[in-house]
Amino acid sequence: MLALISSGCSVPGEYMFAIASDDNSEFWLSLDESTRNLKLMAFLGKWRLNKEESNFEVITSEFLSLYSDESSLLAVDNQIIPQTAASRKLAPDPISKPDVDMVKEDARDTIYKIPLLLDSIVEDAFPKCPYYPIYLFENDTIERYDGINHVRYSSVYPNDYTRLATEDIKAQICFYEKDETIEQGGGFGPMLKFERTDDEAQGGMSKPNWTQIINVKPVDFHSKQSDFVVHTCKRAGNIIMLQKDVMPIIKVFRNQMMSSQNTSELLVKRVLNVEKKTKFGVGSRYLLEIEMEDKKGKNFLISKYFYTTKNQRNPELPGLCSPVHFSWNPEGKWVIHFINEMQKIYQETGDKNFNVIITDYNSTDVDVEQELKNAYLPSYQFKSLNGRFAKALGIQSGVDLVEDKNSILFMCDLHIHFPSSIIDSVRKHCVQGKKAYAPVVMRLGCGATIRAPSGFWETEGYGLIGIYKSDMDHIGGMNVKEYTDKWGGEDWELLDRIVLNKLEVERLHLRNFAHFYHSKRGMWNKE
Repeated sequence: MLALISSGCSVPGEYMFAIASDDNSEFWLSLDESTRNLKLMAFLGKWRLNKEESNFEVITSEFLSLYSDESSLLAVDNQIIPQTAASRKLAPDPISKPDVDMVKEDARDTIYKIPLLLDSIVEDAFPKCPYYPIYLFENDTIERYDGINHVRYSSVYPNDYTRLATEDIKAQICFYEKDETIEQGGGFGPMLKFERTDDEAQGGMSKPNWTQIINVKPVDFHSKQSDFVVHTCKRAGNIIMLQKDVMPIIKVFRNQMMSSQNTSELLVKRVLNVEKKTKFGVGSRYLLEIEMEDKKGKNFLISKYFYTTKNQRNPELPGLCSPVHFSWNPEGKWVIHFINEMQKIYQETGDKNFNVIITDYNSTDVDVEQELKNAYLPSYQFKSLNGRFAKALGIQSGVDLVEDKNSILFMCDLHIHFPSSIIDSVRKHCVQGKKAYAPVVMRLGCGATIRAPSGFWETEGYGLIGIYKSDMDHIGGMNVKEYTDKWGGEDWELLDRIVLNKLEVERLHLRNFAHFYHSKRGMWNKE
C-alpha cells in the first residue's frame, strides 16, 4: 500500500510516528513535496526468503511507543493531540489589517489598564447633586414580556464601530428617523453648496454653465438613530454622538478640573469613552472616561457619572455635577471554552476580584469540577445538579452560592467570546439599588469567527445581564416555579421584574462580545 499525505501547511515541532501492519511496511518522509528528498524513517520487518516458518523482524519499543489504553478518556481530554493554528488554546496570529472595523484596536478595549484617579482628588471639582433616574417604568403593573419595550439605549462617543456595515444590506433594511430640520430648513437645499469654477470667475454667469460643481454636505444618519431603530435593526449598533455635541461637555469638564486646586495641574490627554442617556423633560446623564496626565507625565483614568446642570456664569455651556450615591464600584467543550475565556481575562487583566460559578447538570463528557481545579483562576465555585436541565433553576442555584449582598452577578452563557474588558464594563455599569446592565451580544453566523465576525446584534436577548446580588434578591431571583424544565422567556420575565422594581437598565452594544454559532443537538436534554 502506498499513501501520500500532504497537510498543506508547515507546523514545526517534534512528532513521533508509528507503523503497524500484518505485512512488512516502511514509512518514508520528505522535507518537502519532492519525492527526491524522501528518507526512510521507520520500517516493520525485512524482505525474507519465500520459505515457511520464516518471520519478519519487528521494531522494538526503543523506537516505537508502547500501546496505551485511551478508552477511559473524556471527550475533552485532547491534550495528546498536537495543537495547530486552528486550536482554541493557541492565540491566533495577529491580523495586521483586519477587514472588520469592530476587531480593530480601540482604546476602550484596554481602558482597564489605566490606573484610576481617586474620587477624593476630584470631588472638589464637581458639586454634588441628588440622584434621579433618567428613565424608569412608572406603572405598578406590567404585562408579561413587556419589559423589553421599556429599556432605552445609551449613545456613545467616539465611534465604536459596532455598526455591522459589512453585512449584506439586502438581508435587512434599516429605517432611520426622519430629520425634521430638513423640512424646516427648506429641504435638502441648505445642504447643497455651489462651487465657483475658474471659468465662472473670469466670464461671469452669462453663458450656460455646463461645469457646475455641487458640494453636498454630508448627513450623519448614524447619530439620528432612535431606540426603535437600534432595537429592530439588528445591525445598526450603538447610537454615535456627534463631536460638536460632545466637545462642550468635555470643555466644561476641563474647566471645572482646572478650577479646583487638587486637579488644576492635570491635563486632558485623551477622551476614551463618553456614554449618554437622555430623556426629554428629565435631563441627561453622562459616563465620562478620560485619560489625564499629571505634571510628572503619569497617566490616570477618570471614570465617573455626571449630570448636566445650568451654568450661571456661561449659560451657553452646561455645568457638571456628581450624583450622590450613584457611582460604580472600582473593585463538554463549551465548558472548557468558557473556563479558558475566564482564564484569558484573568491573565490579561490580573483582576483577582471575580469569582467563576458553574452549575452542571449531569455532564458525562467532562469533569467540570476537575477542570475548574486545573484552571488558572482567582476563585471559583461549582455545584452539581440532578434531574433534567432547567435553566432558571441552574442560574438561581449559582446565585444562591453568593453570600455577599454587595457582589455583582453577571449571568451568562457558555458559548461566548468575552472581551478582556468585560469585568470592568460590568462593574462600571451596575449601580447598587439603581441600575442593572444588559450588554447586547453579537450572534455570530455559521462559520464566522471573532476575528472575522459576521452576524447580527441580539437586541431582543436579555439572558446576559449584570445586577447586584442585593437587587437580585429584592426582585425575587429567577422564576423557578414557572420555568421548570423549559427555557425561553425566562430572561424577559426577569427583565419585567427589574423594570417593575424601578431599576434602570443600561443597554449598550459591547465590542468583541460575541455568541458562537452552535448546534443545539445533544444540548438541554435534547437527543
